[in-house]
Amino acid sequence: MFSSLIDGPGVVHSRFGDLARGRCVTMENGFRPEASFGNFAEDDRIMIHLTVTGRCYAQCQGCINSAVTLGCDQPRNHIVLDLESRPERDVSIIQDLVSGTPDRECVLCFYGGEPFLVPDIMDAVRRGLEGSRLAGRLRYMVYTNGELLIEAYRRNPDLVRGMWLYSVSIDGDEAQHNRVRVGTRYGRIIENLRFLREVYSGNVLQWSTLRESQSLGTCFETFLELYGRGLVNHFFWHWSETREPFADFPAYAAGYGSELEQVVGEYTERLFRGEVLPIAHLNELVLFLLTGTKRGHTACGVELARNFDIVAGRVHACADLPACLVLGEHGPEGGPDLCAGDLGALVLYKDHLGCYECGVHAYCGGRCPVQALAGSPLRTLQYCQLMRLHVGIVKERIDEIEAGLSRMGVTAQDLYDRFALLSRYTDVVP
Repeated sequence: MFSSLIDGPGVVHSRFGDLARGRCVTMENGFRPEASFGNFAEDDRIMIHLTVTGRCYAQCQGCINSAVTLGCDQPRNHIVLDLESRPERDVSIIQDLVSGTPDRECVLCFYGGEPFLVPDIMDAVRRGLEGSRLAGRLRYMVYTNGELLIEAYRRNPDLVRGMWLYSVSIDGDEAQHNRVRVGTRYGRIIENLRFLREVYSGNVLQWSTLRESQSLGTCFETFLELYGRGLVNHFFWHWSETREPFADFPAYAAGYGSELEQVVGEYTERLFRGEVLPIAHLNELVLFLLTGTKRGHTACGVELARNFDIVAGRVHACADLPACLVLGEHGPEGGPDLCAGDLGALVLYKDHLGCYECGVHAYCGGRCPVQALAGSPLRTLQYCQLMRLHVGIVKERIDEIEAGLSRMGVTAQDLYDRFALLSRYTDVVP
């Protein structure tokens, strides 16, 4: 799939050279395993994604569920979906999945579609689990467009207040967001976030999806504004998974590199003013560079069969992979009949991409199997180049970043617990 493309020339960066070369950027020189910064223990909670509905009205440009998972070029609302959660069934599946590891906590991630179209279903699942043997071992998060929080609170206040993490899709300022998520409105999201902060004091993550027409700089400036107003307290961005290559990749790479330099510059300057910006995956990359950590698997760990996605009573390694890749489904005895087999087949693309010889594989881990298996081979290779650019730009400032963290007395564990832990509950790397 990749062999005819992988040896071609890539975008040439003024400092890193040809970004198509696997070792144009390496992480080794940034490793400081002997430094006083120390090491850190990573979060090991089980993570289960539960698709509570397939319905969504956001009409996002390049919707991953429509274009990649379902292989359809029509808007999502034109696709007939039967993905509504059945709480009693799904509580049984979750109990069975978690019961095998009694010493670990679990984060249940409500997924969709737009989960808050069915808050009663979400609340029924929550109440079913809280009344089960899993009570006390669970945290809840939700991926949402952020427009329906006020109505959800009126109907299910305990559900809204009980979330550990809200991951809210905000793709830049009003003009940029409304252009790429045409079924939603930036102003409605802000109104709902203002209300949420009156009833909830926990984690709100701004999740920005970058398409070719979007500016990282605009997403970052929006985050700084919302962060300053106390409406969000974490930030993450990622490149969209899609079947189409970039229309003008050299221009996009140049623009992304320039805007990332500005983000890293602001991040570094704030360190010397005594502030760590809570950009989850940027802080994780800093940790990897300063401690010599190697991910050891793909960004989401899909091949490890340690996290699961539940869709319509079926258990998947990843809900965003095509529906034919099912690990098991609700059985006659109530729990899922799992047939995981060898999930290593999901990451065989890494051999063809040259991941194991790549200088940033320790952090990237092969990025996202969804893009590699169901997206465009050319775009996947373009993301390899962007990942090297991304790591290279952060690594250039790592000495200043280390000095700033040291001045503040921030240890590796501090940085992870307060500012990087949530990267695990995103797409992990851009």
